[in-house]
Amino acid sequence: MTPAPATGGALLRRALRRRLGLVVPGLLLMATWQICEALVPISIGLIIDHAVVPRDRGALAISVLGLLALFAVLSFGYRWGARRMNTALQREAHDLRVEVARHALLTRGALEGRRPGAVLSLSSADADVAATVFRQIGVGGASLIGILGASAYLLWADPLVGLVVIAGVPLTLAIIAGPSRLISRRSGDQQRAVAEASAVAGDTMAGLRILRAIGGEAWASARYRRASADAARAGVRTADVSGRVAGLGAVAVGLILAGVVVVAGWRVSTGDLSVGQLVSVIGVAVFFAEPIQTLTATMAVLARSHGAAGTIAEFLAAGHDEAAGGARPQGAEVRIDGLALGPGQHLDLQVRDGSLCVIDVADPAAAARLGAALGGGEGADRIRIGGASRAAAPRPLAGCLILAPHAADLFAGTIRSNITMLHDPAAPVDEDVLAASASDEVLGVVTGGLDHEVREAGSNLSGGQRQRIALARALHADPDVLVLEDPTSAVDSVTEWSIARGTARHRRGRTTVVITSSPAFRALADQVVEIPAGDAAAPGGTAAAGGAGAAVSGEDPGRVEGTGRADEDGRALAEECAR
Repeated sequence: MTPAPATGGALLRRALRRRLGLVVPGLLLMATWQICEALVPISIGLIIDHAVVPRDRGALAISVLGLLALFAVLSFGYRWGARRMNTALQREAHDLRVEVARHALLTRGALEGRRPGAVLSLSSADADVAATVFRQIGVGGASLIGILGASAYLLWADPLVGLVVIAGVPLTLAIIAGPSRLISRRSGDQQRAVAEASAVAGDTMAGLRILRAIGGEAWASARYRRASADAARAGVRTADVSGRVAGLGAVAVGLILAGVVVVAGWRVSTGDLSVGQLVSVIGVAVFFAEPIQTLTATMAVLARSHGAAGTIAEFLAAGHDEAAGGARPQGAEVRIDGLALGPGQHLDLQVRDGSLCVIDVADPAAAARLGAALGGGEGADRIRIGGASRAAAPRPLAGCLILAPHAADLFAGTIRSNITMLHDPAAPVDEDVLAASASDEVLGVVTGGLDHEVREAGSNLSGGQRQRIALARALHADPDVLVLEDPTSAVDSVTEWSIARGTARHRRGRTTVVITSSPAFRALADQVVEIPAGDAAAPGGTAAAGGAGAAVSGEDPGRVEGTGRADEDGRALAEECAR
């Protein structure tokens, strides 16, 4: 896998390399447009000298036809060139969005210290701003070529006038180059401030119902107002520098034009220039105003693109890549060797291929560390899935292992799309999956069944409904190893028993690990491991309750070893409930 660019400049250079097939013809067509723009006043001067002054009607007719052809080439050159540049822009913006999303999903540690709203800003606003480099290369490159062509004509028509332009244009660009670097820095600050405001807005919308319930609207409003004000101030600072650069460019253009007009007028008075040449020289000098101002604006926008690209490159450098050559699991046995769950507490466990294992962790922090390790986070090097290291296994592992976290995240769409993770409105959903997750009960109380609308974050569904749909999604994926984190915390006890029985039945013969204290899951498990809180461990003691099957080693008071015994009392209770 090709490493991601380390800097904003490297990212922009990579973008140009992979769009050369569009950039080269686009730039040539845009350059044709600018050269034709420069040729318009030159052509008018030639028409005056060779058709108007001598009163040659034939030459005038031919000249008018030539001028129409020039305008046709000018128009189509811009249209086709801009189309290619915009195509490159849209494709690169799309690829950057996908790259940011892929990095966030598949790279360990990529999201550490970042909120979802900030990543959303990277994959939308920053990607779009960075990709505008293609538009600026099109208009900026064409403007530069137009300036060079017009300068060459002025040198040929009158070397003195040409020297005024040749000396003025580089000086203008040099004056603008310094502030442009400041624009790049200010733009990066602005993008980060906008990302922070987006993150705050995302947090607020996600917890809107809770905020309303506790009367926290004023606090949330003030929090977002501060973040938005910071973004606004950063935007004003960037606009301030951009405006100053534009003003410098306008002043420089005015000075160059004034110099050209003074020198050209003097040359006409001395008889060194004809009337037609004067018109051409003045027309070309006026033409200079547009490409110089465009080039000035281009440098400012390029600076913003560089700032946005730098922000994306910084994100892509975060975390560490999955080992592309890592072995994929062969089988579905899970082994945990010495996983640290807390100070002085370690877990050794073997989950047999095809079994249902319940791990009852008393300490919520230890349960979170166990879930993170099984999901590929910190501690994954202590876990082997089907003989392969969880830490080194390449991603995605959806066909081999899925961890369904406790937080039931749903997406805007339908119940069907949230279960199948497909946009196909006819994607089938197994009835057994709906029954096992008790999602069939949800379908019975909503309109539209599987096609019922799900709003952003599932805000129009209850916590229990969201949890059941998320469980259905995990069961529908049907991985070799399924890890569930407390999948019934938001449902009543009757539904909990129904889900436990349905999940055990649906997953029979495939490895399922459930991190929960649910009596229903404990009762139906092939293997129950109870992990006490760290301070409950005692040398030679037993942490098992009702035959839960977890013992603390006397040699290491903090080491918990799974014995593989089922919860017999709970199983008897389950059979009684079933009867």
